[in-house]
Amino acid sequence: MTAAFDPAAVRGRRLIDAAARASFPGRFPTDWLAGAGLRGRSGELAAAINRPARLYLERPGKMLRPLITHLLLEAFGKDPRAYREVLGAIELIEAATVSFDDIIDGSDLRRGGPATHVQYGVNRAYLAYQAAYNWAYRAFLSPALGLEQWRRDHILRTLAGEIFAYGYGQALELYWTARRREPSPEQYLAMSWDRIRFLSFNGPFRIGALLGGAGRRQLPLFERAGSWLGMAYHLHGDELNLFPRSGEWGKPLADDITCGRYTYLYLSAIARSAPGRRALLRRALGDRKISGAALKNVIDIVRASGAVEENRRMIGVFYRRAAAAVERLKLPAKYRTELLKIARYMAHDRPK
Repeated sequence: MTAAFDPAAVRGRRLIDAAARASFPGRFPTDWLAGAGLRGRSGELAAAINRPARLYLERPGKMLRPLITHLLLEAFGKDPRAYREVLGAIELIEAATVSFDDIIDGSDLRRGGPATHVQYGVNRAYLAYQAAYNWAYRAFLSPALGLEQWRRDHILRTLAGEIFAYGYGQALELYWTARRREPSPEQYLAMSWDRIRFLSFNGPFRIGALLGGAGRRQLPLFERAGSWLGMAYHLHGDELNLFPRSGEWGKPLADDITCGRYTYLYLSAIARSAPGRRALLRRALGDRKISGAALKNVIDIVRASGAVEENRRMIGVFYRRAAAAVERLKLPAKYRTELLKIARYMAHDRPK
């Protein structure tokens, strides 16, 4: 029987942990401060930007994104140690993006501790997000990578495009939430495709392929694998928010509901419930003062509606598309097998 994927024990995890911790400085280098006209401001900037930007790096997650890139580098015959800064930058971008995500969603907890905006305030959290995301670009500009210009340009262009698409998706979700404009489940999926762009894992797949030496014609297949897998991961996370499988789930139970966030799971429950229950589900959305008993009743309604089964059906659709793309990648068979193990974990098996 094939061993289950464990992100904490996977090959390369120690390298990636160290790379992530080093991806954003505790204080900006003196020469960088001088070049930016900020000589003597190191202490101020550390308090305003460096410490907030490093919060989630010091409270690490599963590191799935750099793990995927690490695996692809190996599959192409590259030594991942030569790409330490890139692996760190990928995790830095993810940490920065979820920090901003927490502001937009009104999430107070992340990875078992206070969210960045709770610990440092919204203004500093937002500045740190911007600084970290832009600092990460330095890794892809390094001459040491020896990249052909088109490969470097493709990485930078797609990173810029995806953060724009992410902002568009966030704005659309904010509009729905603030105006109580209830999207259909299908509209929600279309929005998610934009909102989770980098978080959808197409970035780590693409970067690994470009650094590894994949040709232009191969790239869309890597991107599709990451995109479909990201959608499955996202929907699985929405289910875990209501039905966590681990006592270490790092966020409050059902805060998607109490913070007023639409999900495919919840929208499917609304669509499938009888009128009375449908009204109750709509009233509960965004109710931060809802009692524990009332919240449990709402979760029970979601479960009884058949929405969990529908959510899992959709996860299966995305997972199968991702797996089909992985099977077609021109990589040694053992690496395709490892990617499929990661995919299974992300779509179905992860407990938190």
